[in-house]
Amino acid sequence: MASPFVTLPREVIERVLIACHDPRDIAHFAQTCRAARELVYNAHDQFLWRELFLAQPFDDLRKALPTKRSQIADYNWAHELQRRVAAEAAVTSSTDVPDATLVAALGTLISLVETSAPASPEPGPPLSHNLIWLDGVLRRAQVDASSLSTPEAQERWARLRAYAALAHAEPRACEALRRVSRCFVYDLRRYTAATAWGPFVRRAGGGLGADWVHVEHVVNVVTLKLREHALLRIFGRPLSGVHATRAYSAPGSLKRAPRDWAGVTGTWRRFVCFMDYRDLFAFNFSLFQESPPQGPLDPSFFDHGYQEAIRPIEVRLELIDDHAEDGMDTDEAFPEIHFKGCSRGPHSIDAIVEGSVSMLEDGAIRWRFTTKYDGLTQWSAEGIQLGNVCSAAGIAGIWTGAFHEEADPAGPFLMWKTSGRLRE
Repeated sequence: MASPFVTLPREVIERVLIACHDPRDIAHFAQTCRAARELVYNAHDQFLWRELFLAQPFDDLRKALPTKRSQIADYNWAHELQRRVAAEAAVTSSTDVPDATLVAALGTLISLVETSAPASPEPGPPLSHNLIWLDGVLRRAQVDASSLSTPEAQERWARLRAYAALAHAEPRACEALRRVSRCFVYDLRRYTAATAWGPFVRRAGGGLGADWVHVEHVVNVVTLKLREHALLRIFGRPLSGVHATRAYSAPGSLKRAPRDWAGVTGTWRRFVCFMDYRDLFAFNFSLFQESPPQGPLDPSFFDHGYQEAIRPIEVRLELIDDHAEDGMDTDEAFPEIHFKGCSRGPHSIDAIVEGSVSMLEDGAIRWRFTTKYDGLTQWSAEGIQLGNVCSAAGIAGIWTGAFHEEADPAGPFLMWKTSGRLRE
């Protein structure tokens, strides 16, 4: 016999359930009888689940910024809420979780970044509810990167770690992590036409996609180097960790020109890490002096307090008015845009910067540019935006020789937008 409760008007029952807030309580109620299950899971509209979703510490899905990966007008509110609850349980579990379950959970956590409410000039919360919740989940996560057995799981976990930018890393674990990341980013075999000489992979159809494992290693190397130098704190990011991935959180983003969807125009801070060329060559090609001798690419090369160099560079960029170029689809939400500008490092002459921003098929935002000195093109850079469009997190990438000749040096860089120039 059905409970008298389910004989109440549907609107009254829904209001009572919404007041419970916890979707797990709703699931328990649905198990009490067939009528309860029908009301919870087979309603003719999404009112109950939409209100339950909005009662949680999440951003309203309808405020998310559409991208190539998320342009859904009608969200399945029940599915979105249920998969977030399941994702939290999976990544914070102290017991083994099936690979398929973990892959799905990590994808769900990434979707919280993609559907976070963009920064807005309107009054509202200073931080995204999605990202506050995600930050808490990542702090409690029990995922062991070394035990991830599928490339998809490794890539998704690396993407989340790149977004977090070592915010949750144990200090005692950072040195070992740094050694692994240095071995990865300074391995010159990774920079070929197949990877576009940057942190990319070829997808099944032959197009470029972001290599998030590579991006994470770039973030690790540069971030840990910055932590060593107290004087470089004057260049600090306006935000850090997953909160910096929010759309339009970079300085000046809300005042950008309509065509500047990537927030190009303005002043940027760029940090370039590089090994002494003799060290880079020794790590990649020679038997360095150890006892017994080790082969090339051996991680022990970075033992004993090895130090690469880091160089801060100020970059000023502006868009090139090329919107009328042949072949550009003016109806596209994120067309390729081109820019020019100049850069200056300490004790160096100004250089000319030219490049472009585009959105890849997988939704990643690609930045690419070259640097010219005295009219001669010398360096190229390939990077990926961390997080959403115009994020304060900026760009993580790889620099190398502009003509990609054999044995060209290469190294990692981070670059983010700032509110103004440094004093001369």
